Amino acid sequence: MSDKEQIGGVVLDLSKYPGEDFYCDGSVEDEILKIVKENAPEDYAAEILKRKDWPTLYHLSGFRGNIAGWIPFDGTEKVLEIGAGPGAVTGTIASKVSRVDCVDLSKKRSLINAYRNRGRDNVTIHVGNFADIEPTLPDDYDYIFLIGVFEYFSHYIDAEDPFRAELKKILPHAKKSTGRIVIAIENRLGLKYFAGAREDHTGKFFDGIENYESAGADVHTFSKPALEKIFKDCGASEYSFYYPYPDYKFPTAIYSDRRLPRGAELSDNIRNFDRSRLLLFNEKLAYDGLAEDGLYPLFSNSFEAVIGPALPVTYARFSNDREQKYRILTEFREENGQVRVVKKALVPEAKEHVEHLVTAFEELKARFSGTPLSVCPCRKEADGEVSFDRAEGIPLEELLDRKLFTGDLAGFNGLIRAYAEAAGANDSYPASDPDMTFANILVDQDGSMCAIDYEWEEARPMAAKDLLVRALTVYFAENPKRESKIPEAFLKDHFGITDEDLEAGRAAEKAFQAKVTGGSIPLSSFRAMLGMDVIVPKEIQAQNPGIEKETLSKEEFRAKKEEKKRKADSISSVQIYFDRGDGYSEQDSYFAPEMYGDEGRMSLTVRVPGDVRNLRVDPALCPCFVLPEKMTVDGRTVHAVRKAMRCSGTENPDGSITFTTNDPWMEWRMDKLLRQAGIRGGRAGESGAEERTVTLSYQMCGMPSTMAARMSLDGAKRRNLL
Repeated sequence: MSDKEQIGGVVLDLSKYPGEDFYCDGSVEDEILKIVKENAPEDYAAEILKRKDWPTLYHLSGFRGNIAGWIPFDGTEKVLEIGAGPGAVTGTIASKVSRVDCVDLSKKRSLINAYRNRGRDNVTIHVGNFADIEPTLPDDYDYIFLIGVFEYFSHYIDAEDPFRAELKKILPHAKKSTGRIVIAIENRLGLKYFAGAREDHTGKFFDGIENYESAGADVHTFSKPALEKIFKDCGASEYSFYYPYPDYKFPTAIYSDRRLPRGAELSDNIRNFDRSRLLLFNEKLAYDGLAEDGLYPLFSNSFEAVIGPALPVTYARFSNDREQKYRILTEFREENGQVRVVKKALVPEAKEHVEHLVTAFEELKARFSGTPLSVCPCRKEADGEVSFDRAEGIPLEELLDRKLFTGDLAGFNGLIRAYAEAAGANDSYPASDPDMTFANILVDQDGSMCAIDYEWEEARPMAAKDLLVRALTVYFAENPKRESKIPEAFLKDHFGITDEDLEAGRAAEKAFQAKVTGGSIPLSSFRAMLGMDVIVPKEIQAQNPGIEKETLSKEEFRAKKEEKKRKADSISSVQIYFDRGDGYSEQDSYFAPEMYGDEGRMSLTVRVPGDVRNLRVDPALCPCFVLPEKMTVDGRTVHAVRKAMRCSGTENPDGSITFTTNDPWMEWRMDKLLRQAGIRGGRAGESGAEERTVTLSYQMCGMPSTMAARMSLDGAKRRNLL
């Protein structure tokens, strides 16, 4: 057998291959290999939607490459990727550097890597044990990547201290003085593990927090101080830490010690795609406090440690869950002691969107000339990027929170009024920025305001009130506790903004998000699509019924789902759940006797006991469209039904809801329903509270599985189906 094989432009070096794969995930790798053989990389997203399983998402999602996509390569680098596996990150690196040498123990995984990158001619994959290959590798790599590899060293290396022993072997292969080693790994003390997520490798609750007492020696992640000690013990005197958020597997942002997150930025925390989890506390609120106290580096879910000279990028945010023409990368770069903000296209289709920023600046500058609001200047660079000088100041959003959560409503009112006067100036001028939210306004020490992000500028006038409604809509959506702190009628009395205005703002926001995403499904939606639950137990104890479901294997979990489906026709069954403070359970649910009428119409009547806190309606046991029409409590109309509702689907601009999961649900808090129905003084969720009669009218139609995958129907087509 030849020592080398070639697949497209990729070379497989098999000279150290032992002839057998000792690490394999089984038949799933055969399926992934088939996908990459038969499909181009741009078609992987469709395959992920088609299959709806964790391995396909994990191995083929474009988000995986973000962990390396922010690094400022100049195109001349020589890179070593240890443990490259099926190549989830290899393609991103290879697209930006001169040469990539990969090392992996598995031939099958290396074949997957080769086929998905066969269009490149700068990739060589060395198949075999790293211990055998390492002596043949050069010592002048600009970057050495270990993505999700470091924690497994004890599994492959026979040494008293495998982590230090292996790192000492790797360090000499980095170019002297300028070479870097990049290690991406979970944090043993990541906040998600305290909140109820299972340890990523062992699948056990609190395993890493308890220092892997039950897991043996096959895997080990570390806290930040522990990693720092390992680096120092190995002679690495220069290193820096970056913090991929939500984690290194699917990062959407990269923070650093030079640019740590503010709490309001950390709101996308439920990412259990491979297994169900508990939710023991609100991670966003916990992150708010940790960020405020400067403790985020200790509790970040993942680390991306860079051994070697610090990188000039201090922060990066990916916007690659959008429609192609809007996919961009935002970076903070530190150069000569100055920080500038850079925006660049992630794909060629987005170049026009980035370049429009220069035009947008000129138009907004003209509109706000002579007003209390300035616009942060930007300029086009030679490489097509657009850069901004970093403006100084505190985000208006942060200042508003300080006033609101300390009860200073007068101060809150003053800031809102100042924003309305500044952002609404010259509102008849044909240039506006619908995304001029509180987070995109910086306030300096003398109270002057500056707009810092205007990528959505439009050549049309926009009324001052509409700008304020949009800003408030986003402000409330990011943290519902904010709206609850504002007295009733406060916005109407001070700014003329009614509940109807806010409802219209929410509808406009959904339309805006639909424009940005172009119908693509955000990564956060995949959890429900993959059937992974989040359970909020009343108390943490083994006999909690919700935990029993969490201990089922995936096959048992699916069997339970199938059994549930067999009990009733999936398209015509409506199941009602009551939550009395313990969470939802099958024991406290029933199938409604009502059946769907003509054109999928349903008028549902539910007698809700007084001690019920939350009411849930499952309209079907399959993907579907639902259009809520009317709701009453004790005969009184519930105003703004969707405002009072949470659901497992995507709310569309036309008022319908798209459910792509086999477990669609709509949920209402009973105390909120009473308020929305104008029932003053009514109690809900307490012993002795009055029973209520809730009626709900809606239209529903089933969705074929192929349509659930595509999710490409526009509003008119949805209405026709309904």
